[in-house]
Amino acid sequence: MEITEVFYPHHRSQWRDWLEAHHQTKTEVWLRTFRKATGKPSLSYDDMVEECLCFGWIDGVVRKYCEESTVQRITPRRKKKTFLSELNRQRVWKLQRLGLMTPAGLQPIEDQVGAPDDPWDVPDWIESQLKEDPEVWDNFQQFSHFYRRLKVGWINECGPRRQEEAQKRLNYLIKMTRKGKMYGTAPEVEGGG
Repeated sequence: MEITEVFYPHHRSQWRDWLEAHHQTKTEVWLRTFRKATGKPSLSYDDMVEECLCFGWIDGVVRKYCEESTVQRITPRRKKKTFLSELNRQRVWKLQRLGLMTPAGLQPIEDQVGAPDDPWDVPDWIESQLKEDPEVWDNFQQFSHFYRRLKVGWINECGPRRQEEAQKRLNYLIKMTRKGKMYGTAPEVEGGG
């Protein structure tokens, strides 16, 4: 895969400006970021992904660019091939609340976004393992609605072909929940998540 156009935004607003200007006309861009040790400004992963969501783009493969930096391929989402993870769904809710989502961002994912208060179920196989230890189940119930959704979605997105990975993720959730600890990224959906 050839590295074509490379763009190096120093901060989020430059990335948003580029997407605003080019999201309908370009088919890809390679976003350059520097390693922290260089001290050079770089866009954070979360900022990059959130702006991609706003304009209907998605992050892809990462390649070494030089000793100090990498580039990541960014392309428009294709409606038929798009899967929206629970983490990105919650990012979209946050971005909608902040008024940052554009129609172009919603178009490829509109049938998957839903709303923060939509009902959801914990699959039986996950719930039964969480309930095996009453302390784990109690702690899990104490976590925020959005955190629980995020973790169940993270496990469930493995699907039937990756059951071993799903079980590993569930085991880790059980281990951390037993300690009463939350882990991972959770976007603020309602000002407090």
